[in-house]
Amino acid sequence: MWKGKLQDQYLSTGQEGYAFAAPVRYPDGVELIDCALGTNPLGTPPSVKAVLERAKELSVCGYPEPEPERLKEAIVSKFPSWNVRPEHILVGGGSMGVLVTLSRLLLGPEVFFTGVSPQFTDGVLQGMYTGASYHPVLLEAPGFIFGGDIPQQLTESPSSLIYLDRPNNPTGQALPLEMVERIAREAMNKNTWLLVDEAYGDFIPDEESAATVDLPNLVTCRSFSKGRGAAGIRVGFALTRNSELAASFRKLQPPFVVGVVDALFAEAILYDDGFLEETRRYVRTAKEKTIKVLQGRKGLSVAATDLRVPILLLTRESGDLVSMLGALGISCEPGAGFFGLDNSSVRLRVPSPQHLEEFLRRIASL
Repeated sequence: MWKGKLQDQYLSTGQEGYAFAAPVRYPDGVELIDCALGTNPLGTPPSVKAVLERAKELSVCGYPEPEPERLKEAIVSKFPSWNVRPEHILVGGGSMGVLVTLSRLLLGPEVFFTGVSPQFTDGVLQGMYTGASYHPVLLEAPGFIFGGDIPQQLTESPSSLIYLDRPNNPTGQALPLEMVERIAREAMNKNTWLLVDEAYGDFIPDEESAATVDLPNLVTCRSFSKGRGAAGIRVGFALTRNSELAASFRKLQPPFVVGVVDALFAEAILYDDGFLEETRRYVRTAKEKTIKVLQGRKGLSVAATDLRVPILLLTRESGDLVSMLGALGISCEPGAGFFGLDNSSVRLRVPSPQHLEEFLRRIASL
C-alpha cells in the first residue's frame, strides 16, 4: 500500500555505512578487545563526570536555547588561532547532524560532488541521499597515499562540492594544511564549496585546523566524539565565514537540536585540556607499537597514516581479515563499510590502555 508513497528514490546506493556491518562471530570465553568505532580509548573524560555529579540541580523542564550561545562563545575563546566569531559557529546534533543539514543546503538532484576515496562513508551517503552524484578521486591500494596531485585532481572536476575528511577515515592520514588551503583557493575560483570534516581533528594541533583558513567557500566540521571523549552527548559544530550559508543553516536546521545537558557537557569538555593531552600521548604510543608489530608481516599492509591519529587501515593480500580478527577476539570496522573496499581490509582504532599489550600479542599472530 506504500508503493510510491515513500520518497526513497535516493536510497538505493548499494553501499551501507560501516555501522551497519554484518555481525561477526567472536570466540567464546575470550575477552573482546574493542578496536571498532572511533570512540576515545581512554573512555569518559573527568569533566563529564563532574557535570554528572551536579546533574540533580539541572532543570530540563523547559526547552533549550535555539542555539547554545555560551557554547559558541566558549568555542571562540578556546580556539584563538581560528580567529572566528560566535556567528561563524553552527552547532548541531553531533558532527553527523551538522553534515546532514549541510548536505541538504549544498547538494541536491543532478549535482556532482567529489572527495578522496576511501573516506568517511556516512558523510558521502548523506550527500548522495540528496540526489547528488559522487565522483571521488580514488587512492591506490594498499598504501592509499595522498599524492601531491590531489589538489589538481579534486579541483579539475566539475563538482559543486569537495568533501574531505581530515584526518582521513579510514587511513588516519592528515592532509597538510597548505594543501587544504591550495584546494580551497582553487575551488573558490570555480565557485565550488570545500567541506572539511575534522571529526578526528582534535588529534592534530589547533593551528593546523582548516578552520584557520579565511575563505568564504570553506566549511570546517568538528566533533566532540573522538579526542574529546564524548560520543554519547551528540554535539558537533561547523565553522563558516560565509554569512549567507550561516543564515541558511540556521533556518533549515530544526530548533532545539542541542539539549541543555549536552551543551553543558560540551562546554566543560572544551576546557578539559589534561584529558585531551593524555589521550594524544597515549594514542601516539599505542599506534607506534601497533604499526611496529604489523609492519613487515607477510601478506599484510598498513596504509599511509599519521601517528597522531588513533585509526589505521590494514589490508591483507587475500582472505577475510574481519573474520580473522574476530577469531582473535578483536572487533574492527570492516572494509566493506567503505566505498571501494572489501573485508580483506579493516579499519582499526587503537584499543584502551588496559588492553594494549594483549591486543599487540594477538595481532602478532596474524
